[in-house]
Amino acid sequence: MMSVNGRPSLPSRATIKRAIATAVIVAAGAGLPMITAGGASAAPLHSGSHGHAAQHQSAAVAPAAAPQAATPAAAPAAQAPAGYTVQDGDWLSKIATSHNVQGGWQKLYDLNKSVLVGGPDMIYPGQHLALGDGQAPAQAQTPAPAQAPAATQAPAPAPAPAPKSAPAAPVATAAPALSANASVASLQALAASIVPADQLASFDQIITHESGWSVTATNPSSGAYGLPQALPGNKMASVGSDWATNPATQIKWALQYMNQTYGSPNQAWVFWQAHQAY
Repeated sequence: MMSVNGRPSLPSRATIKRAIATAVIVAAGAGLPMITAGGASAAPLHSGSHGHAAQHQSAAVAPAAAPQAATPAAAPAAQAPAGYTVQDGDWLSKIATSHNVQGGWQKLYDLNKSVLVGGPDMIYPGQHLALGDGQAPAQAQTPAPAQAPAATQAPAPAPAPAPKSAPAAPVATAAPALSANASVASLQALAASIVPADQLASFDQIITHESGWSVTATNPSSGAYGLPQALPGNKMASVGSDWATNPATQIKWALQYMNQTYGSPNQAWVFWQAHQAY
């Protein structure tokens, strides 16, 4: 405004203070920040203040965030007990003891029945066994005991071959072991293989006196024939059809005759000594 002398009149100090106060009040009501003389940012004026903001108020420092409690790490899941692979020289009791299996070899067998299909006494190198309830046994194929049946059924035994028919007992018609011209020693050895040992001496005495161990000896008057001087000679056919030339047939018939007639060659020799014949 103009003064009375035509010069602009300056506002009074009271007027300036009222203007500043009014501006402060308006700014406070509008929630506007104020700039201090120093130019630093001041904290905002809140509506709940007493109407005058403190000049040159330093900026508020935000408090540090409270540290969050560390989340505890999840406990590792319990692992199933480790298995065991059977080695050469192992047996269930040894494995159960060395690995502290609760329940001993019986428990170890129960855990692994699907592998030990042959029973607790049949374990083989290479089988994988569970040592506790938390682990199922591996279905590994059982190696052979140098190849015994693993988890498979044992093959059925092959049927026994049909018994062969027993060979027929040799008959006197077989080819002679010795010819009719065999030596006396050979004929006596043949007799030893047929006549019981405790009767052989008496048998030898009778044949020596009757025929002198001649297979074809013939009595010219009676017709008695062969080693035992059978009368007639064809009596010996009851033992074999080759009676005329086979010394074995003649010896068998003579032994049979002595047993049936006198009870034994020993008794026949006793009779012969008394009668010079039998």
